[in-house]
Amino acid sequence: MADARGPLSRWLAPATWMLARAYGAGVAHRNARFDRGVGVHRLEVDGVRPPVVSVGNLTAGGTGKSPCVAWIAREFAALGARPVIAMRGYRGVSDGRGGVKSDEALEYASTAPDALVVVGGRRREALGRALAGASWLGRAVVVLDDGFQHRMLARDLDIVLVDATRPGLDGDLLPNGWLREPAGAIVRAGGAENGGSHDDSGVRGRAFVSHGRAGEGLVVLTKADDDAQRERAAASVLRWRGRAHEASCVHEWSVLEVAQGGASSPCELPVAALRGMKVVSACALGNPAHFHAMVARAGAQVVARLEKDDHRAFRAEEIERAVRSAGAQLAVVSRKDRVKFDRAPAVDVAVPVLALRFLEGEAVVRAALARLVSGRCVRA
Repeated sequence: MADARGPLSRWLAPATWMLARAYGAGVAHRNARFDRGVGVHRLEVDGVRPPVVSVGNLTAGGTGKSPCVAWIAREFAALGARPVIAMRGYRGVSDGRGGVKSDEALEYASTAPDALVVVGGRRREALGRALAGASWLGRAVVVLDDGFQHRMLARDLDIVLVDATRPGLDGDLLPNGWLREPAGAIVRAGGAENGGSHDDSGVRGRAFVSHGRAGEGLVVLTKADDDAQRERAAASVLRWRGRAHEASCVHEWSVLEVAQGGASSPCELPVAALRGMKVVSACALGNPAHFHAMVARAGAQVVARLEKDDHRAFRAEEIERAVRSAGAQLAVVSRKDRVKFDRAPAVDVAVPVLALRFLEGEAVVRAALARLVSGRCVRA
């Protein structure tokens, strides 16, 4: 069973500690090369260089990237730009036409309908193929989904998300903790000059700063509903970055899309409709505890929980069996999970529609995005 301090059980700590040291050495070598500019390329298509913004995080597990990416894409569209979401497509499958289908790409079809979604591990090459000859290329703005560690593609702005419910910055590297790279790497997102904490052991993390200068970026605390959790996450960011975060937000449910008994077209119900209902809470997300907590916060009586590893798919039969065996009235699932069902379950299924609400810093984030659009493209 995973521990709150890392993805694997504490019983495996001696082995995971050694693996984290080996992993850290590999990350340090990789980041040192990128800091020197080795292997970093600017996106250029047909003589045009569209601006690139990365949305990512330092820890494994869900930080709420998908709602933030969708919000950013909608903001770009409102500013008159054509958003292009570029993603790896983790656990994606071939679409039979040389492309890749993934759960997040399917999710963006409804949450960011104005965006072109480009899926591929080699994102610069995939973007080059997708954008070549586009009549709207001069309006394109690229959003890298989960792009903070994808340093092969140069970016104009880094937005780093820190989950207030599980910041992880003061822990260890994977698999002994949740960190994908040392916490000091957060200075790449607009940290203080030569900021961040240093520790040659790599346990706490070393600040990777290119030529002694931090990059341009923003840090946003997500899922920051709880005051105490938000304060702890803010203190952790300040400690490692050398300056405070720019914004914080919460993920709220605006409405429910409920498909009744296998119906293909859902109806909309208010979130308050869950109050007092017996439900199965099912998700395959990076941070399932947050999803289950939101179901309970809506007033539902959670009679069973289903969980799978992030990006894994539930079969309709699993949802049906769980609802019936628990005597539940319906299942509540995330949109990312719903798009992966093999068919419509023959039980009622509710999908919450997520809305992003800023607690602070919304104007700062909007201004940064507007600056990118104002200098939208550069002719090579």
